[in-house]
Amino acid sequence: MTTRPPVRRVVTGHDDEGRAIILSDGPAPNHWTSDLIPGFGATVPWLTQGPIDHVTDEDPATADADLPSFPGPGETILRIADFPPDSVYPDEADSVIFSEIDGHEEAEAGAEHSNGKHFWFHRTDSLDYAVVLDGEITLLVDEGETTLRAGDVAIQRATSHAWSNRTDRTARMLFVLIGTEPLSASEIAAQRKEQSHSLERT
Repeated sequence: MTTRPPVRRVVTGHDDEGRAIILSDGPAPNHWTSDLIPGFGATVPWLTQGPIDHVTDEDPATADADLPSFPGPGETILRIADFPPDSVYPDEADSVIFSEIDGHEEAEAGAEHSNGKHFWFHRTDSLDYAVVLDGEITLLVDEGETTLRAGDVAIQRATSHAWSNRTDRTARMLFVLIGTEPLSASEIAAQRKEQSHSLERT
């Protein structure tokens, strides 16, 4: 099994006098590595599942916290994920991946228009900020693709997409996932057509 580099996490807070302090500084405790895909895994340094708490020192991302794979409406997840080269994934990669991350529903939603062109296709009800920290990865959508390198940023707007690592080394990415109200791709298309017709009538 390939060992994933740890993610250093620094968490700040306040003392009882209202002064800013560093609460913790060390490896993020909530991390996971795939048993079936060498080098694939993720670390969640933080998340929010309700009103943001600046008062208590409660850690929502402890080592034993049962975290969701994807955020619900109004929730956020900060995730750092490692994507090994596509060549190390097993033949049944799509089934293995989405079983490991509990994402079969998201995979089904992502397959609507992708025609099975990559095993990582999925779709979530979220706005995702994706930043390449190290390496190179190709973003595929239903119609098109583009390659991102360290420092590049992608804005995922509830779109069906896949991440393809066509290199020979692992790519590390940072994601901020912001949960949005459920809205399918077909519902988005219908609303776009409705807006277009409204503009044509004005």
